[in-house]
Amino acid sequence: MKKNNLFITLTLILALTVVFTGCGGDSAADISGQVTPATEAAHVPVSLGRVEGGSYTNKYVGFGCELDSDWAFYTAEELQELPENVAELLEGSELVGDEMPTQITDMMAENVTDLTTINVLYQKLSMQERLSYLAMDEEDIVDGILSQVSTMTDAYAQAGIVVARFEKVTITFLGEERTALWMAASIQDTPYYTLQIFDYDLGNYAVTTTLASYVEDSTGNLLELFFAVE
Repeated sequence: MKKNNLFITLTLILALTVVFTGCGGDSAADISGQVTPATEAAHVPVSLGRVEGGSYTNKYVGFGCELDSDWAFYTAEELQELPENVAELLEGSELVGDEMPTQITDMMAENVTDLTTINVLYQKLSMQERLSYLAMDEEDIVDGILSQVSTMTDAYAQAGIVVARFEKVTITFLGEERTALWMAASIQDTPYYTLQIFDYDLGNYAVTTTLASYVEDSTGNLLELFFAVE
């Protein structure tokens, strides 16, 4: 299974939507292990997810996903290469300005049979961002992103992503009703769809989960692969 191609790099660019449209971030702390957030609002100890066989589990964000043999997880080394590829494609873009926000790609998996991908991205939040997001719910976050559609569309075009439309959608995820961001676009004339779920009330790090599919929109079907983790 061929990895780290142009389509996967562009998928990660879409996963960075909220990172780029946020207020900026501070330098990331080392979260390889356990780091307990300093404020009462940060009620979940920060930790990365784990991949064992075909299963990904993440106690920090409270979910996991079970993937069959058609899927392949990126290795730690492959994940480390992705930010450099993204930075190269977005160099000089209005979306990122002079500095890339601090982010960690915790998981990337791809299915070349169904032409789908799943990505889990951590974003380090500054104190200002954390205070801002405490006053916001999921709908507010998505509305904030949609208010910058013009800027994002222009920046994505620079990276080879032609956006058709963004939509605020209501989904059922892990048995709960959630507000998410859906997008239809094309990459090299190939139809491309994403569904993004935002967890910004966890503590020092926010998490954006991006479900993507090519040719046909099967992002909703990917929701069924997830399970709750306590």
